[in-house]
Amino acid sequence: MATELELKLMVQSEFLKSASDFLDEFCRLSDNDDQSRQPTLLLMNAYFDTENASLMQGGMALRIRAVNNTFIQTVKTRGSNRIGMHARGEWEWILPNDQLDLALLKEVPLPEPLQDMSWSNELVEVYRTDFERQVWNIQTQDSKMEVVCDQGKVTSPYGEDLISELELELKEGDEVGLYQFALQLATQVPVQVSVVSKAQKGVRLKYGQIEFPEKPQDMANKMTLAAYWYEVWLVYWEAMSFMKDEALLQPFRHSMSQLKACLPTELAKQIEDLDQQIMPYLIDETTVLTQLAAMKPIGVTMLTIGQWLNRQAL
Repeated sequence: MATELELKLMVQSEFLKSASDFLDEFCRLSDNDDQSRQPTLLLMNAYFDTENASLMQGGMALRIRAVNNTFIQTVKTRGSNRIGMHARGEWEWILPNDQLDLALLKEVPLPEPLQDMSWSNELVEVYRTDFERQVWNIQTQDSKMEVVCDQGKVTSPYGEDLISELELELKEGDEVGLYQFALQLATQVPVQVSVVSKAQKGVRLKYGQIEFPEKPQDMANKMTLAAYWYEVWLVYWEAMSFMKDEALLQPFRHSMSQLKACLPTELAKQIEDLDQQIMPYLIDETTVLTQLAAMKPIGVTMLTIGQWLNRQAL
C-alpha cells in the first residue's frame, strides 16, 4: 500500500500545449539527466461499483487500467482530507487479463461497510475513462515529483465529461514543493486547483450532484473556517465548469468573500484584488466562463492560499 499525495490542476484544452511547452522547457534547462519527458501513454480505466453505488458510498474506488496491454487492478480508499490536495490509500496488482480478481482485496483494509464483501456479486462497469497521458519527471530543490498531463474523456450510460488536467504527484521530499512548482507554472499558463478526481467525474455523470465539504463544527476557529471556505470556493469553480452555469458566479464570489474574512491581511488583499479583476468580465454572461478560465490570477491565488493553509496545518 502507498499513500498518494498529489495536487491536481484544471486546465482548459486550449492551454494544454502551453503547459506541455512549459514542462519541456523546464526539463531542457535542467542539468539533471533524470528530469525529462517520458513516452506518451494511452490509458483506459474501467471503474466498477454496484447499481446503488455501494463502493462510492463506502469510500472506495475499484478499477482496472489497461496500459500497453498490461492490466492493473487498483483499489483507492478515501483517505484523509488535505486542504486542496488529494491524500488516499492505494493498492495495485498486475493482472493476466481484464477480469477483476477480488481475492486480492484480502490485502486491503476495506472500509467497514464493505468488509462483508456482499457487494462483490453485484458489480458492474459504471463508467470508464480513456485518455492520453504525458509524463514528466521533475526535481526541484525541495521535491521530486511526477507531473502528468491527461487529455481525454469520461464516459458512462449517463453521458460524458472531458478530462483536461495536470497532476503533480509527490515522489520524494517536501509537499510544499508541489505548490512552489505549481505556482511557477500558473504564472505562465492559466490553471486552477481541482478537487474532483476522474472517479468523481464518472459518479457525477449519473447523479448530477456537486459534493461540498462538511461544515465545520467549530465555527469560531478561523483556520478551520478558512480551510472550509477555501474548499467551497474550489468546488464552486468546478461546478461552474461542469454545469456551464453563469448563475454559480454569485456563490463563487460569496465563498471568496467568506474566505477573505478568515485570512491574514496580505492574502485577504489578494482575494479582494482578484474579485476586482473578475468584475469587468461579468458584463457579458455569454463569454464570462471562458474569459475567467483564461485568467492566470485565479489559479495563482488558489495556489497561494492553498500553500498557506497547508503550511498552517503542518
